This record gives sequence, C-alpha cells and structure tokens, in this order.
Amino acid sequence: MSNSNGVFKTSLLLLATGLLGACGGGGGGGGGSTVGIAASDPVTVTAANATNVAGSTFAATDGLTGGTEGALGFVPAALGQAQSVQINVIETLIEQVKKAPDLFPGGSSGVTPAAVQPINENCESGTISGSFNDADNDLTLSTGDTLSMTANMCTFGGVTMNGSISLSNVITSGDEFAPPYSLQFTIQATDFSVSVGGETVVMRGDGTIAESSSDGINFTSSFSGNGIEITAAGESLTLTDYDIQETENQATGAYSISINATISSSGLGGSVTVTTDVALTGIGAFDPDSGQITCVGAGNTSVTLLVLDSIDVQLEVDQNGDGITDQTLFAAWTEL
Repeated sequence: MSNSNGVFKTSLLLLATGLLGACGGGGGGGGGSTVGIAASDPVTVTAANATNVAGSTFAATDGLTGGTEGALGFVPAALGQAQSVQINVIETLIEQVKKAPDLFPGGSSGVTPAAVQPINENCESGTISGSFNDADNDLTLSTGDTLSMTANMCTFGGVTMNGSISLSNVITSGDEFAPPYSLQFTIQATDFSVSVGGETVVMRGDGTIAESSSDGINFTSSFSGNGIEITAAGESLTLTDYDIQETENQATGAYSISINATISSSGLGGSVTVTTDVALTGIGAFDPDSGQITCVGAGNTSVTLLVLDSIDVQLEVDQNGDGITDQTLFAAWTEL
C-alpha cells in the first residue's frame, strides 16, 4: 500500500494525542440538537462562582480553538502560558481529509474511479475498517466525496481506539497551494474513544468544520454544529447549537476568536449561554489581549468577561438578572 500505512498510523496517533488533551467546559449556536446530546440545566451566576463560570467558558473556547494555534481543535489548555507545542485535532482532521485518498491501497494513484475504496488496516492489535467514496472519479478529495472509519480495539504505540468517525458534505474550491481555496466537511463521531495510559476520552456528536484562505497567510476557520460531547478523566464537556469562528494571520500570529454557544460542564455543575460581544484577539501563543464575552445563566444572571490585556481580565457580575452590574471583580488569566 505504498506510504499510506505510515501516514494513517501517524494521523491516528496525532488525533488520539489531541483528543486526550480535551477536558473542560462546553458550547452552542447551530440550530437543533444531536439526538441524545442536550445542555444541562443552567447555573445561577453569583460573585462567588463568576470566576469559575468565566474560566470554564474560556477553557472551552481555548480548548476548542487550540489556544492560538490557528485552525480549530481539541487541545490541552494551559491558560496564561505559551502554548506553542499543543496539538490541534481539528487541524489534524482537516489535513487528513485532504490526504484521504492516500489511506487506500496504492495511495491516490491506485484509487479506482467510480469505486468505493475499502480501508482494512492491520493495527498492532485490533482493526480499523471503512471506506472512501471518490464520487467524481478525480482520485483526490473533492466536493461530494465521503469517508468513514470504524476502529475495533485498534492499538498503535500504546493508543487504543474504538468507535466510528465519518466525514461527509465535503465541499472544496480552489487549490490550497495556490490560493484562494476553501474546504468544508461534516464530522460525525459515534462513541469514538481513545485510551492512553489508563485514561480514556470519548467523543460523540456532529460538527461542520471549514477552513479558507485568500492568500495563504490569512486563514479563516470555523467549527459549528448541533451538538458534540466529550468525556475525559471524569469530566464532561457538551456543546449544543454551537458556532465558533477564528481568524489567524500566519505571518504575524495575530488571531481573533468568537464563540456563541450553550456550554455545559460537569466542573461548572450546569450550563451557561455564551455570547461573544467583541471578538477575543491576541498575538501568537498567548492569551487574548482584548475582547468581551458574556455568560448568561439561570434567571438571566450573568458574568461579562472584559479583557484588559494578555495578563488581566475584569468580571462584571449581575447576580439578580436585572441587567445591572452588582459587583466587579478582577483576575489574572492564570486564575480562571
């Protein structure tokens, strides 16, 4: 199978490593919900829990966008610290979608036109099976193609995977090596689990991932959907009706992030509805230095996070839901 076996194993290991970093809050903004995935009851926001509410919200945003790594992804969050070595799983998925034909016998040059190509990889133990449908017979990933994979106790280098992931609704335009170009696809995870060193992460739900660039320097990425759920280390993160947008200039490192979602977190003990009033912006692998996000809980109680700089934030708390700030708190990013 030429080079596809090594590429496939490497991709899965990157995916697994990134998923194992996903712990924390949750989100909303796509209309409807995935069957079996729903937001938990909203929490009442008070001065006592406002820092935790704001922290869970930012942790969810930070984790889903890979801090400041560019495209959206589930990654370890290290608030207040440079995050240059994080692995961005959504970016990894984007790259693997682009390379989909290489997962099949003989690589893209061996894909038979108009045929559904099978995957049947031999893991170190267990198996991965699936198929790639080259709908337009062009031997590359393009509009209308689909991909599905199912892991059955598949182990590579101490990483064990189970469950299914499918990619559909693929839309491509242009050439990424000669911008402008764009790529969009939908991911569906069915109890897809990754286990490493006794720790297991389970992901289920759906989301639409998109990436585009007009010049190969400025990138726009998004992750939106009805519902997705991640469980890791006893903590659960649920995003329902979520819409997260990010831009990045790869020459300067300048980025902006917006999240509109309903975030449910076991650490938070419930949910909040999150609205980005002003996009979070920053430079490189550091925390945002400007922006504003409002988190609304039960009874219209809320906390608004105003970014003062890349070190400190201001929290305006409305404890009775009357729309008036009752208490103002100050915190460092490292305290959230």
